[in-house]
Amino acid sequence: MFLIDYATPEKATGSVAEVYALFPKTIAVPDPIQLYSASPRYLGHQMAIMGEYMNDEAYEPALLAALRYIGASATCFGFCTEFNRNMLASMGLSAEEIDALHTDPAKAFDPREAALLALAAKAVADPDKVTAQDIDAARAQGWTDPQIFECVAYTAQMQTVGTLFRTFAEK
Repeated sequence: MFLIDYATPEKATGSVAEVYALFPKTIAVPDPIQLYSASPRYLGHQMAIMGEYMNDEAYEPALLAALRYIGASATCFGFCTEFNRNMLASMGLSAEEIDALHTDPAKAFDPREAALLALAAKAVADPDKVTAQDIDAARAQGWTDPQIFECVAYTAQMQTVGTLFRTFAEK
């Protein structure tokens, strides 16, 4: 699947096997996670970051999935776009609500989360167009500067995942 050595779930050992065990048996270990096993240290760092956000009460699972979907779809990364689209659908979002995340996240999320999603969508689409007013809109909904930074970084991280995946995927 990839041009560099990585661990499949059947062959994973040590810290990589521990990461893979976090995924329920009903969900295959996502391909990008398998790619990240090329560097167990890097995989560990990425999973630690994701785990911190997933365990942070400020970030609902649907919000995190929406941020990943926005980041993946903005950077044309098909695997993660579809994975997170399906995750959002399993959480009850309609196709119309998911399709509107880039332009009108308030169709699916409350105003507080929609303000943050709108900022993240603008940031990955055209970061030079983000203004103080965009950031102030998120602040006005109660988001702190560290939370605003984290969510935009979390969204933008999907570009890194997509770049690595496309670089190392067998063609």
